[in-house]
Amino acid sequence: KPVAVAIAFTHTFMPPPPPPPTPMEAGVRLDGHLSGRIVEKGTRAPAASVSVAAEVDGKRYRAFTDRKGRFALALPSGEARITLHGAGYLPFLQREEIKADEAVKVAYYIERERYDPYEIVVFGKQRREELSRITLRGPEIRQVPGTFGDPFRVVATLPGVSSVMSLLPMPVVRGASPGSTGFLLDGTRIPLLFHMLGGPSVIHPYFIEEVRFYPGGAPVIYGGYTAGIIDGRTRRARADEVVIDADINLLQTGGLVRVPVKAIGATLTVAGRVGYPGVILSLATKQASLSYWDYQLRLDGGNARSGWTVFAFGAWDEVKGPAEGSDPADPEPPLEPVLQLGFHRLDLRAHHGKGRWDTTFRLVSGADTTLTGPSNLTKWVVEPTARAHFRPNDTLELVGGVEGFFHDTDITSDEPTPAPDPEAANQDFNVAIKRIYGVTALTEALWRPTPRWLLRPGVRVDYRADGETGLFAADPRFAARYRVGVLTWPGLAGPATSTGNDGGSSGGGGSGSGSGSDAVDDARATWVKAGIGVFHQPPRLFLPLPGLDTLPLRFGLLQAIQSSIGAEFGLGDGFSFNVEGYYNHMDPVVFDLEINPASVVQQAQTSLVNLDPTAPDSGADAAFDRLFAAQKGRAMGLEFMLRKQSRSGPYGWVSYTLSLSEREKSGTYAPYDFDRTHLLNVVAGLQLPRNWDLGLRLQYQSGKPATTTYGYNTARGDSFVRVDVRVDKRAVYKKWLFDFYVDVTNIALLPEEIFP
Repeated sequence: KPVAVAIAFTHTFMPPPPPPPTPMEAGVRLDGHLSGRIVEKGTRAPAASVSVAAEVDGKRYRAFTDRKGRFALALPSGEARITLHGAGYLPFLQREEIKADEAVKVAYYIERERYDPYEIVVFGKQRREELSRITLRGPEIRQVPGTFGDPFRVVATLPGVSSVMSLLPMPVVRGASPGSTGFLLDGTRIPLLFHMLGGPSVIHPYFIEEVRFYPGGAPVIYGGYTAGIIDGRTRRARADEVVIDADINLLQTGGLVRVPVKAIGATLTVAGRVGYPGVILSLATKQASLSYWDYQLRLDGGNARSGWTVFAFGAWDEVKGPAEGSDPADPEPPLEPVLQLGFHRLDLRAHHGKGRWDTTFRLVSGADTTLTGPSNLTKWVVEPTARAHFRPNDTLELVGGVEGFFHDTDITSDEPTPAPDPEAANQDFNVAIKRIYGVTALTEALWRPTPRWLLRPGVRVDYRADGETGLFAADPRFAARYRVGVLTWPGLAGPATSTGNDGGSSGGGGSGSGSGSDAVDDARATWVKAGIGVFHQPPRLFLPLPGLDTLPLRFGLLQAIQSSIGAEFGLGDGFSFNVEGYYNHMDPVVFDLEINPASVVQQAQTSLVNLDPTAPDSGADAAFDRLFAAQKGRAMGLEFMLRKQSRSGPYGWVSYTLSLSEREKSGTYAPYDFDRTHLLNVVAGLQLPRNWDLGLRLQYQSGKPATTTYGYNTARGDSFVRVDVRVDKRAVYKKWLFDFYVDVTNIALLPEEIFP
């Protein structure tokens, strides 16, 4: 049935190149010459397709800038009135004196109507490929209140995500322990993503182009985790890109420099930060001190289809406490390091595309360090990867790859080695994690038998081994989506435009705007989707300590079977709505993050144990056995997300989750310690005139389970409400920009219950 639609488009008419200038035009001698370059004020980026009009003695002459912002005009001598006009730019007026037989070279700085340094326009057709992926870009990852500009913290506002504590970046995704969710950079695990476990991320935000969040049903290229995937994707630097960025606040000082290196045909990016939270801490106590630093060095060569990247990065955290032997009564004792965490990585990549083939080769190597008291843990890492994409036709894409890893770990201690205890479970801990290695083979297909269907079967097979155990795991996964059609929604009859993001809450293989009826249909399409898959991971700590990402394999691999079904609705005008139900069966669950006592009549036991093999027993073995006791778990829920995407207007989302996460205790299921029945997040961003931005975030989480005299986790603690506000302002100068913001977290000063 025909329906009325409105299609918004812009058509720019460009005149053909002018003929070579002649000495005479309409009786006027063109004996002068004006040429130069037009760049954006503040960013100094070339301003392409800008109209340059010159008026001399009542006659007008015009030219247009090329892709590098250059132009040239032949003019008669006299005073010229120069005006510049371009889409998205403010009008510009300048007067120049043109003299006969003289060339005038100029550089004009033209101001944009609004500055968005995160904006990247890519023209292509949107293609939805993942079952459950939410992709955030631009202001969505840098200007959300309460995140302090950290892209990875924005995940806490999305469906299915609760938190151990509101300011601690340890997400509980669909009822799974934080150690079951992967924090990745371009698909590779980062051993220490946040300074001090809860501070800023160790990667400069300018590197992150987008954050991809998979609450479940991740493709087979992601392995080693049984819950969610949070993947920060970096972008290649452009060959002509020049950026100088400086950042200073109360806790840290940092900067970034990006410049082309023409001698090797590459672009160099250098960044780093030094943190001094100990200065603020010293105002409260002299008993402790905190500090950190990080660095990033990157070279990008070639182009997006065939090129190479060298990326070196690392970080170091240090906590100091009273020196050994100091007087406990001394208010200002001498300090010495009590905890040091650090890592270094070298990421080498090469990619090549030809015809229907795309291949990628990657080698990641580095070292991790954890120093705590007399114990010293050092791990060396080597992780090679090879992957190929083949598109035999427009309806089928095949992916195949192999991955490997080799980790060599050494734990030493300055303390004297105790006599071996054959009954101690952790005596051979060092031996078990001394050398851990593995190999993975994966393959999947993206098949579109008709324009309405997408079928995505895949499987990955992993083999892992340590000093005493070798384990195989096969993870088959399947996802399907079907496009029901295009619906008309009352009250949302605006133009069906695409926004340059990935089209709603599920991702797409490309970004940008489509064309013609395909773009209109895509903005209003309704999809139904479903998926099921098996996911395995090694036992690991829930705290991201460098070098301790994998524990002995004798405790077995953790397994989860994830299933979900849902629908996506394109509402037009940048609006989309997503609803999804999920059920995850976890068996076994090992080393869960648990804080609640089994009974109020016994003392609560901590989940942290001394993993130092030379440390005295002192009951640690019993806690060790309890933590690694296998149990079952299950999680189920409904997720809703209404989202508004826009490159130049209001944006935001409302997400709500109704969920239940349980663990089997003594043959019966009980709520998980961090289960939240209701999760509500409201995020709104408004772009105001004169480069002002206003952001608002509202978060509601219902209470966590609590143990009472009636039994384990039979009651609920208090709910938590948090309101954050952020104001951004961008000042534009001739050759640079100055951004400042005020980010206020929990502006209502509402209390949060940590331990019910």
